[in-house]
Amino acid sequence: MLRLGWQTYWQQVGDAVSPARVRRAFGVALAAMAVAAAGMTVFELGRHWTGLRPGGATVIVLLLALGVGLVAFACCPLSGRSEPVATINGRQVRPDTARTVRSSIQRYLAVRPPAIAPEDREAVLIDTALYRRGVIVDLTRGTALVAGGVLAAISFAVVGSAHVWPVLMLVYAGNLPSMLTRLGRAERARREAASL
Repeated sequence: MLRLGWQTYWQQVGDAVSPARVRRAFGVALAAMAVAAAGMTVFELGRHWTGLRPGGATVIVLLLALGVGLVAFACCPLSGRSEPVATINGRQVRPDTARTVRSSIQRYLAVRPPAIAPEDREAVLIDTALYRRGVIVDLTRGTALVAGGVLAAISFAVVGSAHVWPVLMLVYAGNLPSMLTRLGRAERARREAASL
């Protein structure tokens, strides 16, 4: 299921994530990196907060600035618009907010799912498509957030300052494979429903 989730991610990321919003998020990330690097450089020159030689301090400032840029990228909206507008029971659903499926469909995302009942076919197709879009956006943003957190943790470890939040980043990073596995299960259910 992990491999199917990974394949689904790469096949559908272009539909779930807006290229225009990614470009805008990249611009925001570059601006955040520049501001962070300038601020940390001024602080280093004035206070020598890293306690390292100029070469080491430069590396730390660059790593932290890159981490700030990745976190800024993760904070930007990335989801694309879905056409046609997604609806469930006649009510519009924002596809970037769907992180789960209806309780009646949950059993089809189990490790050993039952065969899809014909009366659930339409609900499975709708719910898994919305779920797929939401999880792909979460994975895209979450990967950038984890990478930024890891760079910051490395920087702080070199400087000798320990914080609790890098542990939280590692916990979140541990959730990424389970999200891919669940995405694979949703895709399996969607394919089975589509074949009915």
